[in-house]
Amino acid sequence: MDAVAVRARLREDFRNQFRGDLRLDDISRRLYSTDASLFQIEPLGVVAPRDEVDLGFIVRYAKENGLSLVPRGAGTGLAGESLGAGLVVDTSVYFRSILETGEARVRVQPGVVLRQLNAHLAETGRRFAPDPASRASCTIGGMLGTNASGGKCAIHGYTRDHVAALSVVWDDGSSERLDRLPISAAAPDLARTAEIRLGVKTLFDANAALIQASQPKTAFNRCGYNLHSSAGLAGPDLIDILVGSEGTLALFTEATLRTIPLAGGRAAAAFGFATIEGALHAARLARELWPAACDILDRRLLSLARARTPEAAAAIPPEAEAAILVEFEREVEADARDAVRTLIDTLQNVHHLALLAVPAYGDAAADRLWDVRDAALSSLYAIGRGSRPVAFVEDIGVAPDDLGDFVGRSREVLKRHEVSASFLIHAATGQVHLRPLLDLENPTDAAKLWPLAEELHCLAIDMGGTVSAQHGTGIARTPWVERQYGRLFPVLREVKQLFDPHGLFNPGKIVGLDPSRPAWPLRAAVLESAHESLSPSATDGPATSYKPFRRSLLHWQPGEMVQAVSACNGCGACRTEMPGQRMCPVFRVNHSEDSSPRAKANLFRDLLAGGLERLGDAAVRQVADLCVNCKMCGRECPGQADIPKLMLEAKAANHAARGLSRSDWLLARIDGLAALGGRFPLTANLILGRPVARWLLDKVFGLSRHRSLPRFAYRPFQSLARRRGLTKLESGRAGVAYFTDTVANVFDPSVAEATVAVLNHNGIPVYVPPKQRGTGAAALAQGDTDTARRRLIDNVRVLAECVRGGLTVVCSEPTAALHFRLDALGLADDPDVRLVAENAVELTAYLWDLHAAGRLKTDFQTFDFSIGHHVPCHIKALGNGVRGPSLLALIPGVRVNKIDVGCSGMAGAFGLKAKNYEMSLEIGRPMLDELARPDHLFGASECSACRMQMQEGTGKRSLHPVQYLALAYGLMPALESRLRHPPRKGLTW
Repeated sequence: MDAVAVRARLREDFRNQFRGDLRLDDISRRLYSTDASLFQIEPLGVVAPRDEVDLGFIVRYAKENGLSLVPRGAGTGLAGESLGAGLVVDTSVYFRSILETGEARVRVQPGVVLRQLNAHLAETGRRFAPDPASRASCTIGGMLGTNASGGKCAIHGYTRDHVAALSVVWDDGSSERLDRLPISAAAPDLARTAEIRLGVKTLFDANAALIQASQPKTAFNRCGYNLHSSAGLAGPDLIDILVGSEGTLALFTEATLRTIPLAGGRAAAAFGFATIEGALHAARLARELWPAACDILDRRLLSLARARTPEAAAAIPPEAEAAILVEFEREVEADARDAVRTLIDTLQNVHHLALLAVPAYGDAAADRLWDVRDAALSSLYAIGRGSRPVAFVEDIGVAPDDLGDFVGRSREVLKRHEVSASFLIHAATGQVHLRPLLDLENPTDAAKLWPLAEELHCLAIDMGGTVSAQHGTGIARTPWVERQYGRLFPVLREVKQLFDPHGLFNPGKIVGLDPSRPAWPLRAAVLESAHESLSPSATDGPATSYKPFRRSLLHWQPGEMVQAVSACNGCGACRTEMPGQRMCPVFRVNHSEDSSPRAKANLFRDLLAGGLERLGDAAVRQVADLCVNCKMCGRECPGQADIPKLMLEAKAANHAARGLSRSDWLLARIDGLAALGGRFPLTANLILGRPVARWLLDKVFGLSRHRSLPRFAYRPFQSLARRRGLTKLESGRAGVAYFTDTVANVFDPSVAEATVAVLNHNGIPVYVPPKQRGTGAAALAQGDTDTARRRLIDNVRVLAECVRGGLTVVCSEPTAALHFRLDALGLADDPDVRLVAENAVELTAYLWDLHAAGRLKTDFQTFDFSIGHHVPCHIKALGNGVRGPSLLALIPGVRVNKIDVGCSGMAGAFGLKAKNYEMSLEIGRPMLDELARPDHLFGASECSACRMQMQEGTGKRSLHPVQYLALAYGLMPALESRLRHPPRKGLTW
């Protein structure tokens, strides 16, 4: 039966028996065809089970129908562990609960993210010790599958060392809880469990000597199945075998994990060395003091760190060819400090090895030091196109005393192949993260992958090391497992046979390659020619084998689109849900891979490689609509991939091919409709205030009737500006051209009035260009590039003349400033557009620059109230700093708390749609909960859409920072009355 028929049958068979999500469409399968590795395998489909019953059904169905199952967590693995041609089982969507927290244990489901777990445990003074670099995104299930460790493996070991119990689904669909208790003390096994346990015991008894004799010299080995420590006197420990089995033996449903106290004392230090050999010698001395971590960074990583962070530039001078970052954990901080001082004395005064030593005492200082390493690693992904660090031999481990020999010999291998590489070495454990710099779009470089892997892996094996010390075996290292274990390899095969005789679970990993596929199914390459054929000037007959969409609808610089796609390495950092980061607000709510920025880059990669004529498809639009253009992924992505612009291009293509839905049509024209309503405010308010009108807007245009809409002002600000002479440009007076945008013009003119009043009070003349219109940002967000471009050209025609006249364009709406500075460059390749982009500034940034120059008056009245200031995404995206809270703090008596815990959820017009209403509130929940606290009397935000959400979600009056400034200056006393009256439901502002 072919794949199409199988999928049709799956839909029918799962319809009434499976409660989770079943995704069999082309787009979903392609989004799950990659992970953080360099491989790509398109699965048969994707299932996201809701509970253990669903998992049991999936396994039984797969067994009865000869299908394979590929378990997947966050997809942050570097070895391709979560890729396969069968059904991907994504437990990161629904298996997300922390079920029980005890004094020294915690019971969790496999979809729980490590950093969230540790944030939860920190409230009780404890933590889960393994700490991999992907901690912000990786799931506990993924950590169990790969037996993850992290940089502190030297003292905390692997995940396996912290598992007290494990709940699994076997190959027959039965569920079992496995415990570390002796067999006699545990509950009787199920029949399948007893069968497996007996088979494993028989196998271990027959091969005990071979198992003991076949281990590598290093104690830190992740390759294959763990047989060495699994055989006990009371019988085999199935948990030790299952953890690290990469989903090839069973599916996990729960885990009971041992927790440890937070470190009583932490201290760290950075050391610089003239050579990497000196750093390796120093690391051997450091090991004698039992550090928690001891990482060596080579010259390339140091250069990237210096370029990325001021802290690194200050800490490590350019003459250092290598550095060591060392951390000590002790029960009390004094002991940790003493260990650092002892090491500094040893390396500088006794052995004279270190060029410098920078101590860091306490949690905050130690974290800042490790930020240097994290900055270097993330910078590797932001190198751009061309030669980039490729993770395929990055998991080699040797005995720590053999590190010097391995580094020297591996450099010889690299030199023979004319390849350079970066080295990050966990020196305390002998783990070498070696990443050759290759351009995989260059066939010559791509051809070096396998020879390099062959030589470097065999070098590690010859030295008694392992091909997998931390990151897993997966696709990347399975070809060398038999070489590493030799006569023991048939025993590994028998283990797989005992647990999974039908080959259901993650086939092709650890003990068997899929003979129908190449050893390394590399990702589809994204070539420059793909962009060339997409350019607006391209003919209908491209000179490549691609079948691209006829032309791009946004303006792209040569190679820009390909760079935007290539910048994503699939690391999964965009799946983070921590409050300190913003990407991605939609993913944080639905936890689905297609919401993640990584998925959108993968989608475009597939389209560029295989035919952009599908860019306008409805399925592509569904994924694109999951991007709310907050810009946070482009800012926070380690590779700085411009996912928002890619999604704007996809929406534009869909609009060109299929037109707009009624809802999108309405929102694309919101600026023009608002301007029309502003001419007849009484009539517009009367109509919109009627329930029947709101019902019709909901049913016909999809505009939520539960959402409060802003009331039209009695007179638009543009009309007031004309009456006051603000639309007349006075020659010879330097000042600002104020761009009001739609909200400040027709809905809340007091923002514009406050802007003018505050600027005038500080001696800044204000000119309000009379022919300005709404930005068209809403039209662009819906994919209507024609409307957006017309509005842009109209505005630029006016604003460019202002700039040439010496005026700065000031925007009180952050979205307007961002639109002119960034999105406008994608709408038109025009000198005037670039001129306006270079001279447009957001209002609070402009005012803070005045303050920094000593030109902002501080003759404020004193007030006694507290303000919770929400930081809009577009303020962060502008990159000029968050100035609103600092400005508000200048007002005597005003207590300001910066709320920077996530997106408000409105995302411009996104939150207005009925289908998005609940999601919008859920996205904004962390911010709303923070603002709702009693110590926040009022709210503040630069973004008008955010203020709508703040007022509706908390009932607290929220103003623009400039309105508070105008009130404090005594320029707009009427605002005090407005603060006293909470906003009402319905038509409000």
